[in-house]
Amino acid sequence: MENNVTAIIRVKVKPETKHGYKEIAKIISEFREVEAVYLMSGEYDFVVMANGENLRQVGRFVSEKLSIITGVLSVSSAFVMERYKHGGEILSVVEENDDRSLFNV
Repeated sequence: MENNVTAIIRVKVKPETKHGYKEIAKIISEFREVEAVYLMSGEYDFVVMANGENLRQVGRFVSEKLSIITGVLSVSSAFVMERYKHGGEILSVVEENDDRSLFNV
């Protein structure tokens, strides 16, 4: 499967009494769409990196698989729009004359 869409999904959960976050992390990690799962400090408990062929596929993963896991209280998704550096490798840079640059004033 070629992954054209990457989502960064923040997940708030109710940890299990005996296992804490580990059991929910294990369940999330087993989905084929999931590239990475991180336990985080702050408002959300996990950050999940998920991939799919298109927005619809990733959206369905969130709504039909991730959000229905017992213990998941809420999810918040953001989609990667452009990669500039990945895996330590610089992939592309914004041109100095690019009108879309945030630093162009």
